[in-house]
Amino acid sequence: MEQAGRVDGLSACLPVAGVPEGVRDAVVVAAPLDAAVVGFGGCMAMLAASGVRLRVVVPDAGPAPHAAPPREVLAFLGAPQAELEWLEATGCDEAVRHLSLLVSGADLCAAPWCGDRGTAAGAARWAALLACSLRLRPPLVEYWVPGHCAASQGCGEPWQRASRVSLSPGAERLKRRALCAGRVADPAGGRNGGASVGDTRLGSREILFL
Repeated sequence: MEQAGRVDGLSACLPVAGVPEGVRDAVVVAAPLDAAVVGFGGCMAMLAASGVRLRVVVPDAGPAPHAAPPREVLAFLGAPQAELEWLEATGCDEAVRHLSLLVSGADLCAAPWCGDRGTAAGAARWAALLACSLRLRPPLVEYWVPGHCAASQGCGEPWQRASRVSLSPGAERLKRRALCAGRVADPAGGRNGGASVGDTRLGSREILFL
């Protein structure tokens, strides 16, 4: 909770950003899906409400015990038409090749920020960075998830390029529903599930590194 308290105080000082405009096709890299719901679920709900084509890339693994299937979680987010892409990669090079094909022609790619490439989230973020760089598009937006750690060298979150997105009441409501449906575990290591994670960690806003 200490990290969440620091971020709660910091977020009030962050510049305000809206959901990126002019987006028609967005790729969301999730590692795993519950992290994307916690860190980017409200933005996903608002993008879906705007008619954006959403493609959500998830690891090739089943949902956590007692969690709803991924398609059901996305439906609770108000994105039943979102396309699920399974990342069946055995290494970074293969993941980059897969993501490079997926982001081709997209207007936006969102991936979790994590400075530790040894974790699933860090590997997914690194693969997304390389894939977007190889294609020279789309722009990469990194979403903050409580508990995703920095690299062992002490590289912390890049707060100098952080912005906060205020969620619409409808998006906030859909996000809480998705959190409850997914029985989301606390990414910081606790066992609090459901909407409590969204309430205590992110509330009515999400933090993006632009």
